[in-house]
Amino acid sequence: MQEKSKIGAWFAQLNDSKERFGSKEWFVAYGKIIIGCIIFALADLFFVVPYGLAPGGVYGLMSVFHNLWGAPMALVIYMDVALLIIGSIFLGPRFGIKTILSIFLIWFVTWITEYYFIRHTGYRPLIFTGDIISASDYSNLPEQLKQLYLPIAQYKDLTPVTEYFRPWNIINTLVGGLAYGIGIAIIFSAGATSGGSDIIAMIVNKYSGLSLGILVIIIDSTIALSSLALGKGIDLPVYSIILVYIEGKVIDIIVPPAKPKEKNKEA
Repeated sequence: MQEKSKIGAWFAQLNDSKERFGSKEWFVAYGKIIIGCIIFALADLFFVVPYGLAPGGVYGLMSVFHNLWGAPMALVIYMDVALLIIGSIFLGPRFGIKTILSIFLIWFVTWITEYYFIRHTGYRPLIFTGDIISASDYSNLPEQLKQLYLPIAQYKDLTPVTEYFRPWNIINTLVGGLAYGIGIAIIFSAGATSGGSDIIAMIVNKYSGLSLGILVIIIDSTIALSSLALGKGIDLPVYSIILVYIEGKVIDIIVPPAKPKEKNKEA
């Protein structure tokens, strides 16, 4: 009987009176999730992907596993599902539903943007220095100048690279970190996460009192650093960690850490 009552109490969290379907609180919470997911997905497509950054998360970790041992990227779904189950146990089923919605929305916004825009233009950066040059102009550059340019990746790599851009790494990283932080913080403030390593941050936050921003910095920076094992240089991991640091600080501004007094009252 006691076990049944625990299960019943767990499912009862789905009917949180503060966020009943159609209430003002419900619209605010799910509106935040929609806005946060749009910002996060677009930040990833226009500031992270064009520069090849790897700012943590389960996709960043699986990318390292893939390059080291050939692990299929599709295995990331098992990591996401496992973390969702763990998060729902520790944070309640309502958290799980919101996070599933976040994961779906981020995927949907990414798909829409890629299919209707990026597949025609490639993953063009919003921030760069100088002009975007054609592949023929790039081929005529001296070798030392070629090292200053990055290719504009094509959608699904179905076509050869046709253009190159000269990256403005630090400004792109600053703006990307700001956009990432705003998107994730809005999602966090609605009681959800973008999935993956953010779930770990929210669980630890609940039981330790450490700020969400600090936890995101620790977890995602560790994952970004793991990419050093690929032997491709230190530039991308360093810029990725800077992005993660800015993201974490923005999260703490928008979702401030709980004050000790508030935690004592809850206890």
